[in-house]
Amino acid sequence: MNIFNTAKQKFKKFISKRVDLFLSRRVPSNFQHKLSSRNIFIMPTRFGFAYLLFDILLFLLGTNYQNNIILMLSYLLASLFISVMLHSFYNFSQLTLSSSAKQFTFAKQLAHFPINIKASKTHFDLNFHLAEQVDLSNKVKFDQCKLGENKILLPVLVVSRGVHNLGRVKVFSEYSLGLFITWAMLDFSHQLVVFPQPKKLNLNQNHLAELDDFEQQSNMSRHVTSGVDDFAELKNYIIGESQARIAWKQLARGQGKLSKHYQNQQGNLIWLKLSAMPSTQLETKLCYLCFLILEYSKSEQCFGLVLDVVLSAENNVISNNQPIKIAPNSGYQHQQNCLIALAELNHTKSQ
Repeated sequence: MNIFNTAKQKFKKFISKRVDLFLSRRVPSNFQHKLSSRNIFIMPTRFGFAYLLFDILLFLLGTNYQNNIILMLSYLLASLFISVMLHSFYNFSQLTLSSSAKQFTFAKQLAHFPINIKASKTHFDLNFHLAEQVDLSNKVKFDQCKLGENKILLPVLVVSRGVHNLGRVKVFSEYSLGLFITWAMLDFSHQLVVFPQPKKLNLNQNHLAELDDFEQQSNMSRHVTSGVDDFAELKNYIIGESQARIAWKQLARGQGKLSKHYQNQQGNLIWLKLSAMPSTQLETKLCYLCFLILEYSKSEQCFGLVLDVVLSAENNVISNNQPIKIAPNSGYQHQQNCLIALAELNHTKSQ
């Protein structure tokens, strides 16, 4: 039994590899595809095969009994079968589809890939889903695609962190009468970058961020000469910051929870280190770090990122001799760079 299952799996892999090779030659990867006879496939549905079998039996019955009425009926059904095949192809052809190649999301959250559809005529019953997707609950159905520009959002749910190549998008239709299914396997080079799911920290964040040694020494010398830090600005309060920095007057006025920031504090270089996160599991550390990146970015604070741990072969967190370091900065682009670094961190590369 095991030998049979092994042989079956090998045969499936062989067929799948041959199909992928055929599709890569026939329908290469591109951000835009125009449906034509080169990339459209068509075959009868189950109902179509039953219809064809019934028509063949009807023809044999008319031939056996030499009944012209039954023969004419079988010819009529055969002509309808061919007409529906041509109509199905005509309904599917001349569509131009385009899509952006990369999207970003957090783990266990839906991402939506926009697919733009340009139609030169009205099309009916268009369905979209990922070819590798077994569950078709996220399938997008487009009942009527009108002349001109149209747009759909293809939902994708990925649980695990990382960079995922989503493969081909299957577009199909059973219009009309359900006798034929017409489909195309299009490769837009869709890539989904999945960030870790943010996990809230209850610890004091001041223990989780470290200052650059040079900056810390210079700040100490400035503190000795000036004696008092100069007030700089108010920023949104981050969970874990010292209670002494809360702007109580603004809180009493109903302006929200804000924290005071001083000039010397503005000069500090804050480093968020993966090794400082309170967990022994790499994924949990990344979730905590993702939360901190979002919080510091929300308050527009300048910070750097150091990814200095990996997983060993025994799945234990160990230090990394060549850490990934992103220089301190602020803003949306810096936030995205840090989150992408978390998504791309792969312990298999370090083993």
